[in-house]
Amino acid sequence: MKKVLLVLLALPSRAYKQSLGASLELQELLSSKSVAEATRLVEEELEGSTESATANCHDYTCGDGWAPKPNHADLPGSSDAECCQQTCKLFTCSKGFVPNPSYATNVGSSAEQCCDKTCEGFSCPAHLQVAPQKLHSAGNTVEECCAETCENVTCAANYAARAERKAKVHPPGEAQDFCCAATCALHTCSAGSVADPTRLHLTEPSDEQCCKSTCLSAVCPKGSKVPAAKEHQVMTSTEQCCDTLCGGYTCGKGWHADPLREAKFGNTDQACCTRTCSVFACSEGWASNAEVADFVGVSDEVCCKKKCVQYQDKCTGDYAPNPAANDTVGDFAEVCCSRTCALHHCPAGKVLVPNPKDAVGSTDDLCCEDVICSDFRNKTVVEDSTKGCNGLTKEKCGSSKVELTNTRTNKTDVLACNWSIWGICSLGEPRPASCT
Repeated sequence: MKKVLLVLLALPSRAYKQSLGASLELQELLSSKSVAEATRLVEEELEGSTESATANCHDYTCGDGWAPKPNHADLPGSSDAECCQQTCKLFTCSKGFVPNPSYATNVGSSAEQCCDKTCEGFSCPAHLQVAPQKLHSAGNTVEECCAETCENVTCAANYAARAERKAKVHPPGEAQDFCCAATCALHTCSAGSVADPTRLHLTEPSDEQCCKSTCLSAVCPKGSKVPAAKEHQVMTSTEQCCDTLCGGYTCGKGWHADPLREAKFGNTDQACCTRTCSVFACSEGWASNAEVADFVGVSDEVCCKKKCVQYQDKCTGDYAPNPAANDTVGDFAEVCCSRTCALHHCPAGKVLVPNPKDAVGSTDDLCCEDVICSDFRNKTVVEDSTKGCNGLTKEKCGSSKVELTNTRTNKTDVLACNWSIWGICSLGEPRPASCT
């Protein structure tokens, strides 16, 4: 009995409802016969009642990719086409569209209902294009579909933009490699060639594209040679590559060829030749010496003569400095200095003035005085000139002198006191004019 009830509970609801009106025979079996026999009778009863009932969508379960129609409970039928409507899960998106899994349960059968547009048909702003990797991806905004082209890429130093890729989108993270090409500035030329500065901007670097022969290949004329500094320069001409050697240079007037410099580079007198005294400029205080004009190893001492300006500090003793002779060629006192009275010879009856080294000159008037002048200098002027020499003792008379006004010349004359033969002190001879 318990098993039959389980069978009845497992039946579809309609079948279960029909079984409630089962025949009395079934009811009797339920109480008197075996469960197996009751089950057989129930199945036969249900089979017969199903065949006799009309099919209805209410009891139909839609297949995968189908959803019940809105009024499926009232519709007759027993198939997807009769009872159900197609969902997007069964729709195949056309070109320019891609499926969206979230639309799978939506009822629909068109691209607009079941699919998303791809970036393939999206129009990007200027300098942007649909990224190749997004052509078949869903998107309808600049952010979703567009990417920068090489036109927006600034190439790194020594790289140049690839013109053929200007309008193309570069792969993510590969802007420089995709949009830019290495230039000759990055190329290392092989031995015997050097980078051509006029081609540094060219791309596709190679020796042929970027390099030129160096000056090492130049054939220089006699007396010239390629200097080490030019060996790796681009050869534009032989003249540009070859520098003159001193051995090929002709020295100018006043210069002699220097055999020690023949193998050195140079094209001037200063670089290649030895200067002679004829072109030497003497220093201040020196004068050119024509007698040694052809001498080399030049210096003031070799090529010049001293001027008196260098001797003035030696004008001492009997000589005095003479600035007027500074530009005079000379190196000794007689030429460069002024003579003092100490070197003068006075005539008979006269002697040199006191401190003759302090007097610059060589005349009798300047340098000489009467011999008695020294005697006058040693005398003392009497205190009362109105008395003259009168009244002085013999000792006092010999050491005295009187200063009197000369009424004729209106000058003061100095007269010696002399002890006369009469035993009195009287006025003697006047002091000579030479006495100072």
